[in-house]
Amino acid sequence: MIERLVERFPELGCIALTAHEDPGCLRQVLAAGARGFVVKRSTATDLLQAIRCVLAGDNYVDPALAARILSPRHGTQCDPGNLSERERSVIQLVALGYSNKEISSRLNLSIKTIETYRTRATDKLELHSRAAIVRFAQSNGWLAELQ
Repeated sequence: MIERLVERFPELGCIALTAHEDPGCLRQVLAAGARGFVVKRSTATDLLQAIRCVLAGDNYVDPALAARILSPRHGTQCDPGNLSERERSVIQLVALGYSNKEISSRLNLSIKTIETYRTRATDKLELHSRAAIVRFAQSNGWLAELQ
């Protein structure tokens, strides 16, 4: 929707108001042409600040998300290179919609082992939902590899 709005009304400054707080979502929204990104748990003051910034011609990213993205540990946490090959395989299969039991059967490992790999990978990548895992896998081209 953002892409269509910006294409039709180039002077329009779109601000995304979302519950999603992962960097992948932020990248997608900004790539689509939005000039602001505010999470729903933000204060009304933050939303007003975003509106003022965008109206002034600037971009705005929610301070809580910006702090997470810019923190020194974030750069290493979201690096898919930090994952073992098995962690990557598990995350790819989770992103494709497989349950832990199905992944266990597919990889010939115990469910407990799959849970361990999944937990380690999501902790390393700071992904806190299946939707975040799917977005991350998609943005890294992992879903195309398996289809």
